[in-house]
Parts: sequence; structure tokens; C-alpha cells
Amino acid sequence: PPQPYGTTDTYNDNTMGPEDSLETLLRTNDHLSVLRYIRAHKLREPHLVVRHGTLLLNISPSGEFSPRKLASSSLGNAEKLSALEQLCISSLEVGNLPLAESCLDALLLVGGNSNGTATAGAAPLITKESTRYRKLLALCLESSTDYDGALKIYDALLKENPANSHAARRKYCILAARANDTTASSSSISQWEESSSEAQLKAYSALNDYLQHHPGEVTAWNEMAEFCLSHSDYKGAAYCYEEVILACPLDSDVHTKLGEVYATIGGIDNLKMARKHLAQAVNLNGANLRGVWSLVAVAESYLEEVERGSGGKGGSRGGLRELEEESVAVAKELVLHCGEKLMGFYKGSGRGLEKVVEQVLKDCSQAL
Repeated sequence: PPQPYGTTDTYNDNTMGPEDSLETLLRTNDHLSVLRYIRAHKLREPHLVVRHGTLLLNISPSGEFSPRKLASSSLGNAEKLSALEQLCISSLEVGNLPLAESCLDALLLVGGNSNGTATAGAAPLITKESTRYRKLLALCLESSTDYDGALKIYDALLKENPANSHAARRKYCILAARANDTTASSSSISQWEESSSEAQLKAYSALNDYLQHHPGEVTAWNEMAEFCLSHSDYKGAAYCYEEVILACPLDSDVHTKLGEVYATIGGIDNLKMARKHLAQAVNLNGANLRGVWSLVAVAESYLEEVERGSGGKGGSRGGLRELEEESVAVAKELVLHCGEKLMGFYKGSGRGLEKVVEQVLKDCSQAL
């Protein structure tokens, strides 16, 4: 799948990192400190990690290494494991699968005695059954396009620990990539559509399981919202965007999306909710042109809905208009205010849009 490999869940290095800047460490060729700095600051520098990691661990870029040299390294076992895992993931990110596989082999050779130095014949600290090793193995299988093999490992990890966030995320990424694959490999379009629908259902189930164990994951809620929108589940999308806003209340774009979803659902109450979020979006970002246009459209739709519920202009059923009198006044003011704001955006733009926008806003104002 095209998603980047995560590093923070694969190894756990709580060191603060060196105090010198990265430029200083690169200039002095302090390979160990470079890797520590990148880990401590959670930087994504795979090419730097590959260059300095191979030199630190005596592994060639092609993946060749000597177990004897690895064992004789002055690095402690904990540092050696962290460096190997870091190098393995960075190798996958730059597309060097042989180097990543060599790092996996080297992990199984790391063992030690009481003083933490490598000792020939000692029991390895990492085994093929360990969670630490299987996470990296699954990433290597993904890189080699063996997605079924990777899924088996992730399913096993989740069976052992349903709250394993790394395994749950990677499983969803694989299933989502399959669901989005537009290559019709089946013998007919109908068979491809059936298999695609099944893949989407599996991806949805995997994402839903992830959210059950990690309800505070904002990116997962946003992903679920996009999934709901792609299947025209607007109420589900609104719920997901509400969860995103709880974590990102000052994000203008999220308020815009949520407002548009409420507007799509329709109805007076939903249009008022849409107006509230769109107004907040414009308030947070005055240059949010999409939000301003959406606010005009929602205010106009709200006024039309009120008129329709009141039996039209001059209709005998004026109860709804009286109940919504204050809100109607707000909607009319919003149309006028946003119209002035839009004219300010397009005035002097030189794109020939000013007159078109002016006519559109004039039609809206006359409809009030």
C-alpha cells in the first residue's frame, strides 16, 4: 500500500537524543548520535538513516554483513536492536528490501550476557515468535507485495492483543488499498464490482474495529468520515466529523466539511447546524472562500425551506416563519455580509469573475 511505514510503534527508544544539532552530528560523522537524534525528534529521514546505519552496524547497502563483525561491535544490545529496527524500516521506505531483510536476520543474532555486550553462542534477545520481530517481518512482506502473508501476521498479533495499534493500522492500510484498487482482474465487470464491494466491507470492518479500541484517534475518525461520504452515508459522516472537531475545534476546513454534510442531509434543523459550523469556519479563517460560498448557499436554502414550510411567500401558514423569525433575519444578514466579503475577494482579480459573482449575489439578494 502507498501509506508510509510508521516508526514510533516498532521500537521504543526513550532517550532524549544528543544535544548537538543534526548538522553538527552530520559534519562530525557521529553515526550513532545521528540515529539517536532522528529517533528522539521523530524525524523522517530514511536516506540519512540508511547511510549512517549501515556504517554504524557494518552492513553494506546491498544487505551483506558479517555476523562476527556485528557481534564484535562496541554497541550495547539495546542500542543495537534500536539501530537495526530503525535501519530496517528506513530501508523499506527507500525501497531497499534486501537491506531490510538483512536487518531482520541480524536482529536474530543479537544476544548478550550480563554486561550487555554481544557474546557468541548466547541466547538471542529477539526470536521469530516475538512481537517486535513479527511487526518488522510483516512490513517486509508488505514491501514485497505479499499482502496475504502480512495480513496473517497482523491477524495473529491482534488475536494476541486486540489493542495493538500498529497491527490494526497496517491491516486497515492493506485492506483499504485493495478496496481502492481499480484494476479489474476478474473475468467480468460484475465479478470485479462484487469483489470490490467485499474488499470495501473488510476495510470498513477493520477501521471500525480500530476505532473501538482507539476512540481518540483523530485521523481514523477522519478516514471513517471519508469512507461514509463515499457511500453516501451522510449521517455517519457527520458523526465522524463531530468526533474530529472535538480534537480539532479550531480547524476551519473540518468545520467547512461538517457544515456541508449537514447541508446535504437537509431539513431546517440540519441547515441551522450547517450554518453554525460554516460561520465558525469563516470566523476561524477569513480567507476560506469555500466556506463563504457554502455559507451563502446554506443561508439561501434555509430561507427557501422556511418559506416552503410556511406555504410560500404570502401563504396562510405563517407559523413556521414566525417561529424562525430571528433565525430568518440572521440568514438574510449572512447572505448580505458574505456577498460583500465575496466581492472583496474577486474585486480586481483580473480573471473576469467579478461581474459573474456580482450577478449571482444580486439574484440571491432579490430572492430574499
